[in-house]
Amino acid sequence: STRVCTDLESGDFDAIVVVSPSTKEIPEVLRKALEPTLALDKGAENKGCTLVPVSLPAKRLVYSATGPLDRDYDDLRRFSEAGCAGIKRALAAGAKAPLLMSCGSMPNGTVKEASTCTLLGALGAVYVPLEMRESVKERAKKVNLIGWNGDK
Repeated sequence: STRVCTDLESGDFDAIVVVSPSTKEIPEVLRKALEPTLALDKGAENKGCTLVPVSLPAKRLVYSATGPLDRDYDDLRRFSEAGCAGIKRALAAGAKAPLLMSCGSMPNGTVKEASTCTLLGALGAVYVPLEMRESVKERAKKVNLIGWNGDK
């Protein structure tokens, strides 16, 4: 199931997945958790997914960078792909109840558009085909709960 949750201190989630073009746009508590990793690896800020421990009940923070958004071929797919990659990384780390958060937007775009694409990408990552759900019950779902730290 999916649930809106605006509280990063919620104990209902075992990972926080943040999708953003830059760490400048994410909440301070999450940015502080990323600082040691970014000090070692400058590329982590704008490429791929980074998993770090965080001092919140979720224990895990996955930072999924969208990469640059200002090139002539960049569009909202950057948010969708980052949302998908972030959730997949959280699942690989053992998360069963990730809290998804989207920060930022495309230049000349809206936060709502970017958030919607992030959520759709994440939902695509946890989709299980009907045949699999019906035939292999233990693999019927990838997550127990997805939290959404965004607009309703």
